[in-house]
Amino acid sequence: MSKFNYNKALERLNEIVAEMESGELDIDKISALVKESGKLLNDCKKALTSTEEEINQVIDQMNQPSE
Repeated sequence: MSKFNYNKALERLNEIVAEMESGELDIDKISALVKESGKLLNDCKKALTSTEEEINQVIDQMNQPSE
């Protein structure tokens, strides 16, 4: 299993949008692209949530008084 890459996922989502905007896809291809984009969006959301949590932890640690 390869490591998730947020930028590559966004790049693929842009490719999917371009393919769908072309208007030259059959229903099976559209269905596959919608499923793929749904998975990519979910993975991006998870990555963003995880990053936000990590940033908040660092900020919390910085705001704690040092001993």
